[in-house]
Amino acid sequence: MKRPGLLDPPRRSTWERLLGAGRSSVDGSSLPAFASSIGLIAGRVASMGLGFLAWLVAARLFAPSEVGLASGAVAAMMFCVQLALIGIGSAVIALYPRHAREPSRLLNSSLVSVAVMGVVMALAFLVLARGAFRELNLVSATPALAAAFVAMTVFGAVNVLLDNVSVAVRRGDQVLTRNVAFGLVTIAIPLALAGLALVQGAWLILMAWTLAGLTACAIGAVQIHRSLPAFRLRAEFQFSLVRGLIRVGLPNWALTMTERGPALLMPVLVTELISPTTNAFWYAAWMMAWVVMIIPISVGQTLFAEAAREPDRTASATRHGLMTSLGLGVLAAAAMALLARIALGLLGSAYADAGVGALRVLVLTVIPFSLTQAYYAICRARGHLREAVAAGTIFGLAAVSAALTAGISEGLTAMAVAWLVVQCAAGAWAALRLRALARGA
Repeated sequence: MKRPGLLDPPRRSTWERLLGAGRSSVDGSSLPAFASSIGLIAGRVASMGLGFLAWLVAARLFAPSEVGLASGAVAAMMFCVQLALIGIGSAVIALYPRHAREPSRLLNSSLVSVAVMGVVMALAFLVLARGAFRELNLVSATPALAAAFVAMTVFGAVNVLLDNVSVAVRRGDQVLTRNVAFGLVTIAIPLALAGLALVQGAWLILMAWTLAGLTACAIGAVQIHRSLPAFRLRAEFQFSLVRGLIRVGLPNWALTMTERGPALLMPVLVTELISPTTNAFWYAAWMMAWVVMIIPISVGQTLFAEAAREPDRTASATRHGLMTSLGLGVLAAAAMALLARIALGLLGSAYADAGVGALRVLVLTVIPFSLTQAYYAICRARGHLREAVAAGTIFGLAAVSAALTAGISEGLTAMAVAWLVVQCAAGAWAALRLRALARGA
């Protein structure tokens, strides 16, 4: 039997054989669009499920103050990752078809840019934490934790870019593999090393995230070589190419930051302005509420694609999207509200006692959030990005300010109520603008 040589095309995986033909990439290794989408969705679901298990393990092993400090640092890392991307990830999806036959320059330049920006953003945060923060100052004051934070940010940014590359080459199944590996490492390390008396819980959680990011990047390097035989990984940077990537991706990145930035900043600010323990309870409630919010986010992405593809159907697509988002979202919110105490109780009785009211309030935001996500989708499709960024910035700052003010004086449930009130105002604005934008199409 002939053994495969180095130059032979890569063998098809079980996933590829099961999902059949329909490949369209130059190297013939891509999946059908539907199969790739299923893999991408499965990857996101796996990430959320394993992420919940990782924090459940952490909550069971360590004190809430340790979990709160670690979740604040992880949220700060995720915010730095979003800053580091500067739109390059989405631009790679848009520009990859032009570079499919010779992808090395595009992908290497993108990887180098994102990695360098990850270092810059991580160091900027450490400097800020050193001078302005009381709790998260520990991360910048301890060399090992500072190095872990920089590494987490770089690995996180590269992994997000690899997700975009997988989308571009129609290999959404790769996202599933990386996310499963990442989640398993974040669970395994605390379980294996929690008995060490000299290791603090926050340190162990951050070390697990760092090694998980490294593992996912290593798997991604193997995947990209198998999927793209023409690709050669090297330290390559072409300024004109990167400038084009940023020009394509920057406007949508600005809107993405206004959408995601406030939620990522909240754990950092709660840790600093209230306490790490309070942040542990807030982060748990927010993480579970986010499961419901995934519905309007996913529907919004679909609406964006439909409105961009068929502008004359924008009004009907918007109505259908809102009906879907609200219908599924309200059902999911009701289920989460009913199961709130049981779900939080998995983390511990302290989490249930402190966070059940906040969780039941937060899931109600799915109603205004459905409107704002539809509004952002239509703004992306119609090119009204400046308007959407301005609105998102105003409401985002208002939500963070109101929630923190309420939380400092009245507690966790009041913080969730303040967040909900601002989201309702944002939803009302989105509803007014949606009518005009949809009709204008």
